[in-house]
Amino acid sequence: MPLTAMYWSLMGMALFAGAALSLATGGRQDIGFDQILSALSAQLDEQSLSIIWDIRAPRTLIAALIGANLGLAGLLLQATTRNPLSSPSILGINQGAALGIAIGLVFPSLVIFNIDTMAVLGAAFAGGLTLTLAGGLKGTLSALRLILSGVAISAFAVALVRFTFTLDDELANSIIQWTAGDIVDVRWKQIPPLLAWCLAGGVMTFFMSHKLNLMALGEAASKGLGSDPRFTLLFGILLAAILTGVSVSVAGPVMFVGLIIPHLCRAGFGTDHRVLVPAVMLCGATLMLVADGVSKLINFPEETAVGVVSALIGAPYFLYLTITAKEID
Repeated sequence: MPLTAMYWSLMGMALFAGAALSLATGGRQDIGFDQILSALSAQLDEQSLSIIWDIRAPRTLIAALIGANLGLAGLLLQATTRNPLSSPSILGINQGAALGIAIGLVFPSLVIFNIDTMAVLGAAFAGGLTLTLAGGLKGTLSALRLILSGVAISAFAVALVRFTFTLDDELANSIIQWTAGDIVDVRWKQIPPLLAWCLAGGVMTFFMSHKLNLMALGEAASKGLGSDPRFTLLFGILLAAILTGVSVSVAGPVMFVGLIIPHLCRAGFGTDHRVLVPAVMLCGATLMLVADGVSKLINFPEETAVGVVSALIGAPYFLYLTITAKEID
């Protein structure tokens, strides 16, 4: 079996195992793998079926969609900025989306958009500001300034989100829980926008694959081969901001998925973005499914926020990348 085919097979098995783990874990210990199989043939009692189909199934699907969206967002950011440390969390996009939602919750009378749109606007604004400060709009994008700008924007957004805690005591607890990356209360109604943008984002990024491959050669080479690197940069960051915003609006700012997934996929599938686009979506979904299952087991019967689990996985890898990353300025 060719090596790439083996990687696809392993990823498919890992995705299936992650989905099974996510579905089979939860507060009810008596509903496990056997009951999941019985539910497929409707051989369970009504209450158990309701727990599986109304609570666990949408949570599993949402975890997969969020992982796919964030993995794709990370790939777009790393490809367009040509920076291996780029990700929604490092560039402040996650935190900008969180700030947009916090503002929408605390000042509903001042907001003319719904919460999902506020998350996207916050993400787009934070990403655009980071890009501007790093010199991206002038064509002088610096890898070091990009990371430093992202850290600064992240810190500012997090400070403002925490400030909103003091303005409304009733919302403070729910915002704190949400900012940890929590998908405990998700239901089927939250799936359509996530699914729509996951499919649309995957298709648009796939058709951008050639331009993303050219970006890896440098802006001058990309322009010489007929691609506008500035348009690719702006469109890529905007699409990454939208994917991040719709994900954050459901689960909160889940960290590091967009950072580590593209690196793992490049190690297994190479650097061709035509292959990387589906790979990062599947791998991101798998990571979030496993994180969701683990989040229910770490402190059973209490649940740990899935964002905490993903951060525990991603933070050490970020340190590794920081230490080993080559200077690209």
